[in-house]
Amino acid sequence: MTASLIHKLASMDQPIIPAAGDGQTMTLLSQSTFPALFLDGTLTTQTLLDENNQGLLTLSEYAKFCRDMALKKTTPLIGDLQSGFGSPLNTYYAAQELERSGADTIILNDQTYPSHSLNRPTTTTPADLLGKTKAAQDGLENDATELWIKLEGIWDYGTEGFQQRLHYLANIGADAIIIDHYTDDQLNAIIASTPELPIIATWTPNTPHKSGITAWLDTGYLARQAQQARQQALTELKKGAIEYAEK
Repeated sequence: MTASLIHKLASMDQPIIPAAGDGQTMTLLSQSTFPALFLDGTLTTQTLLDENNQGLLTLSEYAKFCRDMALKKTTPLIGDLQSGFGSPLNTYYAAQELERSGADTIILNDQTYPSHSLNRPTTTTPADLLGKTKAAQDGLENDATELWIKLEGIWDYGTEGFQQRLHYLANIGADAIIIDHYTDDQLNAIIASTPELPIIATWTPNTPHKSGITAWLDTGYLARQAQQARQQALTELKKGAIEYAEK
């Protein structure tokens, strides 16, 4: 029996799952040994719409892009369900569509709809989150497809609210929890509480190593570095054009 992605991650030494939102980055990462790749909604919005707000991306746009990127994958592809693209019924069909589009694991966040790419996003109620989680589970057709829940409001509902949501999600069968927008003290408290589900935390190059974390989810480091390189190259190109014009 093939081990699930979350079990594979647990057997490794806190691997990083990189995020991508364009074909070149996806191809580059697929040539490496990362355990999975995350097709991030915000990075995809930047590629398709030249905007930074994931809420502007429609399900059909993202699913089409997911299908294209699935052709390049050599490792499990993680799809971004955002906040379900609407109501629980929308979430049901959206999860099904992303799975059919090549996503091996799907991430649902607890933001209100539409999702926004903010440091402190508005989050929905536990009841609404559980309804969407159950709807997403019901929409999945392959038993091997995992559903991870990204909790983004610990800055608002605190560690107690986080623990409450985690407990509810464990009871209905979520496969893992992703924690985002946290402080170091909050993450330490979550780890020390012996959580009921595997914990994945968002990662930046400045994130310290911590025991008790199953894996780290990249927030687009490679994409940001590529953008900086393009900006530097553009500056050099403009400089060269000016020098030639002055000769």
